[in-house]
Amino acid sequence: MISIIVICHNYGRFLKKCVKSILLNEKKYIKEILIIDDSSKDDTKEIALDLKKKTQLIKYFRKNFNSLSKSTNFGIKKSKSKWVTKIDADDYISKSFLKVFYDELSKKKLDFIYGNIIMNDKLRKKKRIINQGNLKSKIFKYPMGSGTIFNKSVWSSVGGFDEKLYYQDDYDFWLRINKKKFNIGYFNKALYCYQKHSENMSNSLFKKNLTKMYVFFKNII
Repeated sequence: MISIIVICHNYGRFLKKCVKSILLNEKKYIKEILIIDDSSKDDTKEIALDLKKKTQLIKYFRKNFNSLSKSTNFGIKKSKSKWVTKIDADDYISKSFLKVFYDELSKKKLDFIYGNIIMNDKLRKKKRIINQGNLKSKIFKYPMGSGTIFNKSVWSSVGGFDEKLYYQDDYDFWLRINKKKFNIGYFNKALYCYQKHSENMSNSLFKKNLTKMYVFFKNII
């Protein structure tokens, strides 16, 4: 059973598709769906509460962090399962995502698993597969923060996501868990869809790269 953290900041128009994609997965793999509405000024609250009426699996929280890392940490703290996955509200998953990755976790006794990503570039109207490969020994490349499943003990052992970071918190998390002796696995399937659009929170390439340099030196030196 997996706790699914859905972070939403002004992504109300994507939220319904995201949650519906989760609910298409086999229910036995879903412990709960925690929607963290962080500082949204659109109709996120109304949409989330309407979805909540339709299933007891959904829990809704309204916070004013204006921070992805704080919202993620908050959601994980509230979660009831030892297994956690994060899905951004503007993304969606395949109806077999939870089963395929959870079964792989169990079979290989993994602590953390990631796979490939379907990139839906709405700006260029193109879809492509991002093959993330086995990145375990690579310090400059890392799996996308969403579309992974990990044991809650992995998160707690490194003190969660760094709340001082606005960008690259997933890269920082990746470097820190690789310092530990966790069993990290890659599965060659693309069952998570990342939607690239003009409203992505991480659109500032300059700030992302600057932060990546900071994160690298913070963890390597």
